[in-house]
Amino acid sequence: MLSGKLKQRFRAFCRGEDGSFAIEAVIWTPIFVIILALMINLSTVFFNESQILRVVQDANRAYSLGRLETEQEAEDFIIAQLAYMSSAFTVETTKIGGMISTNVAVPATELMPMNLITSAYDTLVINVSGQQLIEY
Repeated sequence: MLSGKLKQRFRAFCRGEDGSFAIEAVIWTPIFVIILALMINLSTVFFNESQILRVVQDANRAYSLGRLETEQEAEDFIIAQLAYMSSAFTVETTKIGGMISTNVAVPATELMPMNLITSAYDTLVINVSGQQLIEY
């Protein structure tokens, strides 16, 4: 059996609360870091989506005013303006009647800055569409 002094030290050890926060920090810190990384990834995707929409609207406007003469020129303009984001863009511009329509598709993982838990978004494709009336 344990001697009296050893029993007393064992009880003091069991009742001691020194270092209890360290265990909680080890458990919770990775969870908060993962949540923060997911929020950064998704907010960056939404920010890039708004940037894509701005470029699509600029290209459609330029095409409707005659600054860009063909659908291919409009598509090339969009790809050139968005080259800093990714090279995986699919751009399609059509001119039907008096309306110019452009659709841009890009995988969501191409717009994420961190490669953390991106497998959940492998099949997600961000589609951005814009229309403009022909003005000339």
